[in-house]
Amino acid sequence: MSGRIAFQRRGIVEGFFGPPWSMSHRGALFDFGARRGMNTYLYAPKDDPYHRERWAEPYPRAEWNALLKLIKLAQKHRIDFVYGFHPGKGLRFSERQPVEFLLSKAEGFYQAGVRTFAVLFDDIPSRLENSDDEKAFKGSLARAEGLWLQKILERQPGSWTDVEWWICPSLYTKDPLLARMFGAFEPSFWNTLSQYLPQAVACLWTGPAVVSEKISLAHARRVARQLNHRLILWDNYPVNDLSMSDEMHLSPLTGRDPRLPEVVYGYLSNPLLQESLSLIPLATCLDYAASPATYNSQASWDWAIVEKFGVEGLPYWQTLTDFCERINKSKRTKRPLAVDPATLRRLDEAHSYLMENRKQRWAEEFRPWLHRLETAMNGAALAGSASAGARTRNSSARK
Repeated sequence: MSGRIAFQRRGIVEGFFGPPWSMSHRGALFDFGARRGMNTYLYAPKDDPYHRERWAEPYPRAEWNALLKLIKLAQKHRIDFVYGFHPGKGLRFSERQPVEFLLSKAEGFYQAGVRTFAVLFDDIPSRLENSDDEKAFKGSLARAEGLWLQKILERQPGSWTDVEWWICPSLYTKDPLLARMFGAFEPSFWNTLSQYLPQAVACLWTGPAVVSEKISLAHARRVARQLNHRLILWDNYPVNDLSMSDEMHLSPLTGRDPRLPEVVYGYLSNPLLQESLSLIPLATCLDYAASPATYNSQASWDWAIVEKFGVEGLPYWQTLTDFCERINKSKRTKRPLAVDPATLRRLDEAHSYLMENRKQRWAEEFRPWLHRLETAMNGAALAGSASAGARTRNSSARK
């Protein structure tokens, strides 16, 4: 296979921790994304209480009406609105009632035209916590999650012949970070899940890590063999929630194998919390998803900047993006950020650009990083003055 194909599912998973995006921005995202081949939007903001903490409860009237408008807007742009349930916290898998709650809530979405649903078990304890569940599922969380989806499909209304279901298993990557956060997972989790999960259900995973730098075709093939179900890549780029909340990811998407669509059904990007700034890297993610074989990361990023800020904005945004990458690296390596004179000049020009546009929405979103930029500039200027002073003293001493 040549690999010159697109992912069948292409779009966004609003799946971060933090304030959910505004309805107006989601609408703008649909228009923005549709022009780049986006056809799927997974609604799964962790801090929407009716998605996670109170997942079994219906939405209050005002929130429900807003969601209905959003669903219609997605349909207008030919984007499949996927509603995500996050029932894992405290869920008793062996009880009948939770499945009934889920299907009752899903009925309202079905009547609104939603035809794809996701059940998300990410970021919960790695083992069953209820004694009845321990007995019913032989101590296997993987078995419980697979059979829970089976119950959903068995009990959904017979008229729902056109519905698609997805799952995000608790083990959504083999990254050791998950075990450190949620406890050790049972051996052969994915193989066990694949035995009990209905074949029609697609599986979400995040690559070789929670936040993956590179995702190869070979890795995807290994995952596909173990899960034995259609795969959807939940790509945690450019997201910056939780421990990354002090990071800003504006660079183009890189490190994704152009041949992934050979074995991966869908590609969904988890965006920045900052609504306006998020569109910069998301443009490159959508370009990759639409045509992985021809995707050029720098050309895609350049066009995204020109489209949003004009060609005159290119040098400033390159400087700001490079600066953000350097402070991100400084945080990870725990080494201080060094700024040479040439970089200082570029930062000063970018700072002036930010000041000229300080009333723009994106500039307000960038404000925490503006403060860091000013700190770096002041530090570099002071270091330069001290160095110049030292050279003057040394010159005087030699005389």
